[in-house]
Amino acid sequence: MGSVQIRRRRQSSSSFGRAQAYLSTHSRTGWQIVRVMIGVAFLGAVLWGWPSLMNWLNRPISRVEIHAGFESLKQVKVEAELEPFLVNRFFHLDLKAMRQALLQMPWVHEASLRRRWPDRLEVSLQERQAVARWKQGKLITGEGVVFAPASVDEFELLPLLSGSDDEALKVMQQYLSISQLLRPMGLSVSELQLGSAGSWRFRVDHVVVYLGRDRRMERLQRFVRLYHARLDSRWSEVERVDMRYLNGASVAWRQN
Repeated sequence: MGSVQIRRRRQSSSSFGRAQAYLSTHSRTGWQIVRVMIGVAFLGAVLWGWPSLMNWLNRPISRVEIHAGFESLKQVKVEAELEPFLVNRFFHLDLKAMRQALLQMPWVHEASLRRRWPDRLEVSLQERQAVARWKQGKLITGEGVVFAPASVDEFELLPLLSGSDDEALKVMQQYLSISQLLRPMGLSVSELQLGSAGSWRFRVDHVVVYLGRDRRMERLQRFVRLYHARLDSRWSEVERVDMRYLNGASVAWRQN
């Protein structure tokens, strides 16, 4: 009898273990189902509310701040250039295309754009500085960049430089060198030309000076010495000076 009672206890203990395992398995399954339902509900809520959230975050641009010197560049023209892009909302603004459009403006040297949430666009512009006129209807910067604004009428007092367009930087550098040399003498270059054959000539006041192709700096220094020695006191009588000689120069005097 004792052995029978022992077996019954073992059978009862085994049944209890199986029941616990069954309940534990179903409990984990239940929690998994609950978590899935919560995840589905959360995802559904996100999908339902996403358009409204994005519409709130991705706002129309209501303010554009333009930082520039506006010396020759006109603010109204910058605004007109930006306006077609502003139909897009904050996150959809094509800043790269906007920058390229601004760089196409004659007076814009550099441009940078930045979004400021929630609805602001900041634009910073560096304006080109014209140092001289370039041939007819164009201007040139100190870096030798040639550009064509709508009008150059207000820049008639700037010196006139000319040459082939691919040598614009070379002409500008030569202009700066001559100007630096003549400035202590109270003289300023009003015209500088690089001819098709590579020959240089410039105008100071009413006087045309021919430099030729070679040894330009040597000839310029010789012109300075000639000016101090012979021409300064009679400058108003000089018509042109030709420095295209090996060791000398020729001076043409005005007839009257």
